[in-house]
Amino acid sequence: MNFGDHEVTARARVIAERARWSSDVSALREPAFAVIHRMEGVHPHLQFNALMLAARAAAEALGLDPHEEIEKAGRMMAAAEGPYTTHVQAIRDYVRGELTRI
Repeated sequence: MNFGDHEVTARARVIAERARWSSDVSALREPAFAVIHRMEGVHPHLQFNALMLAARAAAEALGLDPHEEIEKAGRMMAAAEGPYTTHVQAIRDYVRGELTRI
C-alpha cells in the first residue's frame, strides 16, 4: 500500500485503511463544505488547483492512489447527495456562482 516513492508510516497506514473502508458518506458532507468555505478568500482558479494539489499530496502521503480516490469519490456522490442534504449542492452552487463570477 505504497503509492509512488513516498514512505508511509504505521499511523498513515491506519488512516489510509480507515479512509479506504469508510462507508459513512453522510459524515463527509459538512467537512467537504468546510474545506471549500476556508478557501473563499483565495483567487478562484487557485482554489480548484489548490484543492486538487492537496488531495493528491494527502493521498500519496497515506500510500493511496490518487486516481482511485477520485473514482471512489465519484461513486460516493449519489449517497452524498441524498435526501435532506444541502452540503454537496452548496459546494456546486458556490463553484458555479462564486468562482465563475469573477
